[in-house]
Amino acid sequence: MRNPIFSVLAIVLGLAIVVELAGVHAARAADDCEGPSPDCVAVGGWNVSVALGAGAMTNPLVGGKTIPLVVVPQFSYYGKRFFIDNLDLGVTLAETDGSTFNLVASPGYDRVFFYRSDLQNVFVRGFGANTALVHADYPGAVQVAPRPRHVTYLAGPEWTLKSGGLSVQFDVLHEITGQNHGNEVRAAVGVPLLEGKGTLTANAGITWKSAAIVNYYYGDSSIYQAGSALDPFFKLGYTLPLAGKWRFYAFAEYERLASAIADSPIVAERYVATSFIGAIYTF
Repeated sequence: MRNPIFSVLAIVLGLAIVVELAGVHAARAADDCEGPSPDCVAVGGWNVSVALGAGAMTNPLVGGKTIPLVVVPQFSYYGKRFFIDNLDLGVTLAETDGSTFNLVASPGYDRVFFYRSDLQNVFVRGFGANTALVHADYPGAVQVAPRPRHVTYLAGPEWTLKSGGLSVQFDVLHEITGQNHGNEVRAAVGVPLLEGKGTLTANAGITWKSAAIVNYYYGDSSIYQAGSALDPFFKLGYTLPLAGKWRFYAFAEYERLASAIADSPIVAERYVATSFIGAIYTF
């Protein structure tokens, strides 16, 4: 069976090409910032938007249910030094025309698969814990005792670079909430593929997680001890201004799970696929 994420990727790419062929307009230069936009925000003010549409994120856990994406709020605040970007917090320590060096704090991501009520699944109706027992009705199943995965935060330095249309981000983080004391490295690069009436962008990167983090979510002290994990991902997104404060937005993302995660007895799939198509309203 064809993976649905590739169908969404094809739709996003095809839609972008059709719109651009219908009428290409020169994109504004980065220095022409005159108001809030995905790449240009007002300093010292809140930026709030909400995406309305249809989308989903697969859940790789055994018995895990796909997470719907229907109403997705976004909020941010950028001061001269301090900033908030959804659930991420940061302080800019040094800045040049093309790069910044920040100290950031960011929530641990993997909890979203275990708890539908996690804040990173905001506006998805919560049903309490989903601790992903490996049930006996799965072939070769091993019973795994349920245990909580608490909210965690990681903190550390972040370096960002923007040159032309290229964007680079590199984070080195340590878990600071005392749950697993693990480390995580996040690296990503983004580049525009088409710029005109709309913008088609591609992002690729990796997330490295230490064995402490992997075992906190996917390990079991009696039957499975994991090592570190390196998960690559690729994302394709398209945005198109519409009337007033509305803009069309669609994206598809594919993340490949490392063997240390995929081989866990509570994991059924070796990937996480996310897609969304809809419109964003900026307040």
